[in-house]
Amino acid sequence: MSDNLNNQLKGEFSSISLSELNASASFLNRIDTKFLVTEKKFNKILKDLKKDFYVLEINWKNTFEYDSIYMDTEDYMFYLQHQAKEKSRTKIRTRLYVDSWLSFFEYKQKEKKVTRKFRYEFPNNEHWKMTKWKTRFYEWIHMSFYWSSNPPKLSPSLKTHYNRLTLCSKDNSERLTVDFNIEVENLRKDWKKYKMENLVIIESKTTSKNCLSHEVMEKAWIEKASHCSKYCLWMYYTWVKNFSWIFKKTIKKINKIWSKK
Repeated sequence: MSDNLNNQLKGEFSSISLSELNASASFLNRIDTKFLVTEKKFNKILKDLKKDFYVLEINWKNTFEYDSIYMDTEDYMFYLQHQAKEKSRTKIRTRLYVDSWLSFFEYKQKEKKVTRKFRYEFPNNEHWKMTKWKTRFYEWIHMSFYWSSNPPKLSPSLKTHYNRLTLCSKDNSERLTVDFNIEVENLRKDWKKYKMENLVIIESKTTSKNCLSHEVMEKAWIEKASHCSKYCLWMYYTWVKNFSWIFKKTIKKINKIWSKK
């Protein structure tokens, strides 16, 4: 999908550079909303977004490779927080931006509907590891949220690889990330791999409940994907552990998209 998509984006969207994108709102404290669609449906939606959004362009490219390693405790505490619908829940990962060859350690804390994100850059050769500095960074933030003097130890649990394009609204009120060509791999249980063919995940990141992309989705009869933790869903496909009924509707939708490939 990448080559055709790059041509479509260059022909229909105005571009924004990485420095311009970083100079806009940070969206580190934001409201996240996900939508699940087929590749065919997404190509139709793009036409309705071009008027109000820029596309990120770096070195004449609009789609980029991402490689992420999720971290969790030995007993999958972060996974189970999402399963239990806890109001305060944590997600931790390392992310490698393959095209720019930059890596970041990211700590995301969701409090009700607002997500807070903390991160720092680290050497690429440490992408798979919980190093001393990552551990200190994680422990410092974890203690500030949970008031715990003994945060649990973490290790790699899941790997994802995918392509992404990023759109930014022209009024700087919203960002959209679009993930496709998704591959997932469990790093603890038999190293199971899946290719999520035909699945496109659109994620709106905004500081307001009213945003442009939601209007486009409603017009296209696309519902918000409730209970759509990507980490939990990929754990389901690579290894089921006490899986909760709250994700069944989302899984059914993904399977339906998958069947149309």
